Amino acid sequence: MDAHIHAPKDETPTADQASGVSREQAEMFDLPVFCPLLPPKNSTTEQVLFALMARDLTQFEWLMAGNGWRLAAEIKELDYLGWEPISIRVNVNGWGRKIARYSLSPKAKQAAYVLYQQGGNHAHK
Repeated sequence: MDAHIHAPKDETPTADQASGVSREQAEMFDLPVFCPLLPPKNSTTEQVLFALMARDLTQFEWLMAGNGWRLAAEIKELDYLGWEPISIRVNVNGWGRKIARYSLSPKAKQAAYVLYQQGGNHAHK
């Protein structure tokens, strides 16, 4: 196997180039099923899920709404429950450094709406 990564100079290699595994080879295996659990009822994690169904969210916005400093912990809990939250670093006015902006994919938002409409299973505390 060729140990060198072949990417044009000053460009980030693709996942295939970096891993040495071609996309055709990786697709031999089934992808995991997207099957998240709803957070415990009336939990802070459920509040975060509701908020992310409506909009993207930063710690700054969460704090200004009076919800405290533990947004990242609740986002991690959503990840453990299978929601696959998205996090990107952004600049926010009034904040010295980049902070995380959290969101859900359209697939996750649709799943949340369906689960709530169908009275889906909630995780236990």
